[in-house]
Amino acid sequence: MPVLTARFFGSPSVTMDGQAVSLPYKKAEGLLYYLILRRKVSRSELIGLLWSDVDSSTALKNLRHAVYSIRKELDCDLFVGGQRSVLELRPDLEIRCDVTDFLDSGDLSLYRGEFLRDFSIPRAGSFDEWLTDQRSSLQSHYLKRLLAEEKEAFRAGDLRRAERYGLDYIAADPLEESAVVVLMEVYAAQKKFRKAIGLYHDLCRNLSAEFSISPLKETTALYYRIVNEWNTSTYKIEEQSHHLLVGKEPVLRRLLALCNGQAEDRKFSCGLIEGEAGVGKTYILDHILNHYDFSDWLVCRGSCYPSEANAAYSVWNGIMLTLVSEMESRHLTVPENCRKTAAGLFPCFALDAEQDYVAPNGDFSRQASSHAAQESTLLILSLVAKRVPVLLVFEDIHWMDKPSAEMLGLFLRRLRNLNVTVLCTARDIVPPHVRELIDNARRDKILERFPLRQFDRAETVQFLNYYLGEEQAAGRADQIYQYTGGNALLLTQLVSAMREPGGSMDLPQDPEALISYRLSNLSSDQRQVLDLIAVFTEWVSIDALTSILTKNALELMYLCDQLKQRALISESTRDNELCYAPAHDHIRVVLTRQQSESTRRILHLRVAQYLETKHAGQIPTSLYDRLIYHYTAGGDRFKVFHYHVLSLDAFTGLCCELLPTLNTDSGVTVPNEEGLLDYFQSLEKELEGLRRSGANGGELDRLELHLLHAKSRYCIHNGYYDEGLATLDRMIARCEATGSREMLVKAHLQIVYYGIQTYDTDAMEAHLAIVEPLLDDRELTPDRGVYLRLSGATCLLQGKYEEARPLLWEAIRTFQALDPGVDGQYTINIAGAYYYIAETYRLECNYEEACRYYDQAILYNRSRDYYPGVAVLYTNYGVTVWQKGDKTTARPLFEHAERIYRDSHEYSCYPIMLAYLAVYDTEDGNYASAAGRLREAMEVSQRLASPWWMGITIYQSWEIRRLLEQRGLEVPELTELWPADPAEHCRWALNYLHRLQPRIESRELEEALASLT
Repeated sequence: MPVLTARFFGSPSVTMDGQAVSLPYKKAEGLLYYLILRRKVSRSELIGLLWSDVDSSTALKNLRHAVYSIRKELDCDLFVGGQRSVLELRPDLEIRCDVTDFLDSGDLSLYRGEFLRDFSIPRAGSFDEWLTDQRSSLQSHYLKRLLAEEKEAFRAGDLRRAERYGLDYIAADPLEESAVVVLMEVYAAQKKFRKAIGLYHDLCRNLSAEFSISPLKETTALYYRIVNEWNTSTYKIEEQSHHLLVGKEPVLRRLLALCNGQAEDRKFSCGLIEGEAGVGKTYILDHILNHYDFSDWLVCRGSCYPSEANAAYSVWNGIMLTLVSEMESRHLTVPENCRKTAAGLFPCFALDAEQDYVAPNGDFSRQASSHAAQESTLLILSLVAKRVPVLLVFEDIHWMDKPSAEMLGLFLRRLRNLNVTVLCTARDIVPPHVRELIDNARRDKILERFPLRQFDRAETVQFLNYYLGEEQAAGRADQIYQYTGGNALLLTQLVSAMREPGGSMDLPQDPEALISYRLSNLSSDQRQVLDLIAVFTEWVSIDALTSILTKNALELMYLCDQLKQRALISESTRDNELCYAPAHDHIRVVLTRQQSESTRRILHLRVAQYLETKHAGQIPTSLYDRLIYHYTAGGDRFKVFHYHVLSLDAFTGLCCELLPTLNTDSGVTVPNEEGLLDYFQSLEKELEGLRRSGANGGELDRLELHLLHAKSRYCIHNGYYDEGLATLDRMIARCEATGSREMLVKAHLQIVYYGIQTYDTDAMEAHLAIVEPLLDDRELTPDRGVYLRLSGATCLLQGKYEEARPLLWEAIRTFQALDPGVDGQYTINIAGAYYYIAETYRLECNYEEACRYYDQAILYNRSRDYYPGVAVLYTNYGVTVWQKGDKTTARPLFEHAERIYRDSHEYSCYPIMLAYLAVYDTEDGNYASAAGRLREAMEVSQRLASPWWMGITIYQSWEIRRLLEQRGLEVPELTELWPADPAEHCRWALNYLHRLQPRIESRELEEALASLT
């Protein structure tokens, strides 16, 4: 007999032998659910339950039809035959139902949510009443059992289980005071006093809002007892830790005051612990985080490393990974478009970690919207901080990269009034960009300094007496103080050396000799582990150590524990993994110096190979810099070149592509753009060297094509057309020589993009003709969709509007077939096609149709926020509305476009937006702003050689000229931008506009010129 499985807690589902059962209408579903629970029900009861709104004859007919639907869908007869007045499920039918199992066993894990969640039947009041009663009864049974389990777990001392049950209870019923009381007791026992107190305040608010009452006297008494216990506990910790925090008590008190203060009452939102290496910055930070209650805070901690000092946003990537993990565990949600935009910088915000969020290639010239991603990230942090206190910790910011420092400064100013605290550590000597961050933050009164100094002589004696004992420390304090200078790290290492079995009481000659002495006492296994840990640029997981050293995990953990006890490494949990790092940079430096060249190379190569293997086939771009570092240290020139090219390809694909493909993982770093052409040249020389050395020729051919493609994108995007076209000629020749059809298509499409930017329709048409046969066997592909859309764009620029529209519609259908929906992978390409359709109607002066298709384009692009081309849409939408005669409505469209341009650094149609806003500025009398906009518009248009943008800019300057003449005004800062002779002004504009298809602007200027001559 088949097995019928029913899950009624949460969203209901029924399966027959593992196959989902789907009934055609709600009442048939309700009938089956009811019968599964009751097994035998009279027909009259079922009629009253489901069909009380019709006569009995019709109701019986409906019941028979529902029974027939169930039999048909399940393909078997579940009912006992020969019974006219009742419906009964066959006794030999095996039914597994979570509700029945829950009532029989009391297993709380079976209660997965409300009974038949979101299920209801229209016009079935009796069924709804039964459903409400069942939901209430089952929830009451669940909560009663849950409270009993919470109390039992607390009595048994299983605090973790008691906490879980308590949280589940108040999530379902936050007004049940007894459950809140037990959970407060649990948190007090766990020393999570802040959480316990927060529960009490939540209870007060809920009871007051719902019933206008206060908690019971016993609950209030418990609250005050916990408050007193918290105060006493904090005092005891400080007393017990007195010797561990020698000389640091004032800083400790000020840091705690910073963390405990309310956002609106604090003078500062950021604390900087600074001092020279080894003074104890990390120690006091660890002490605060380990000994004080941050249980209800969202704590994100990241470290800066010297090897990542030039890797953009490296420390923020670590912070964001922790933030996303904490948000998921706390069920904190933020708007989807914020996550998507933030994913442009921080891939961890991608909604589906298993599938990259991408946007396809296209043709709106722009740069990557890193600023937009920053803004979305800050918005996410602000939304989280409104729900839970946030503590961000940045260690060793003297190694922080410049983009991270700029983002931290922006973050501190933007969120200073929210419940966010930032703690940083830094040495007293920092690079200029970090010094600028600190000085500006202090000037703006958002950062407080907490300088740590070395121990003085008395504090050194106190430290030695505590760790060595007064007898052993006696008579040596002056010598040790003179040797260490009161440096906490050196004192710790020295004391550890003295306390080791057979440890020498003689002082080494210098601090490095001290660490070397300590390292000499390690076993070969301990040293092997420590050498590997030192090679990593950041924390290394136990999984990585196990994989690289091929040792047993338990054995490795034992070795690491020994190293930790010797104060040579630190231990931390990162992303639920046990991780290790050298206890201080000095230890890492000494280890690196002592390693032989061959040993160091082998270790770096093993680390790089481990990283590649871990991400086999899907290496994220954020790892490229780390792989370059390890392969450089390992001496593998080919791999270094390989990842340099891939990193550069990813960078130009994001920053220089026309409508770029946006991978969720875009954390790549390349040299400053001022030196990028030199960077390309250096890689080309390295390619020649690798070929001479006999490296893998086939792979070098592939990498060469990617290098040439990246260079062409960069050059064409920035207006270096001669260099870009020459590079594309080389790329096409190499594609033909190597038979790479995919890269050949990309090369020709890049020339089409050049044609769009410069309005060279002949080049566009010629190269699209070359691409077409290359796509003959690739009908339903993204490349085919791009080809169709660009073919439509070519017809548009040629003035063939009727021919353009069918091509653009076919492009839309192709992309929709590849990924349907208004928020799919190809929505930006679809938006681009709608944009071109809108432009065909605008240029035909059919403004109503143009506006309709602009709305469609914006609909498809809206979920992408700033990415990409949105500014173009709003700019030309504004032009359409302006030409329609509604200048008042057009203005906010241009202003919205300007905000997006400023944030995204997009170029396409940027001069047009500036020129139109310059007219509005002139109307407002803001002549300096108008002149500034026109200058910038002309500079961008000239640099990118766009006759369209330059022609429209000069046309609008003509409009400004006429406006000034009508007002009888002479504004030198504007008049110096155009020829003195009005006729020459018209000819200047027409010189550019006549290169385009006829349009309103050219006709108006031709008429003006005719009247002047």
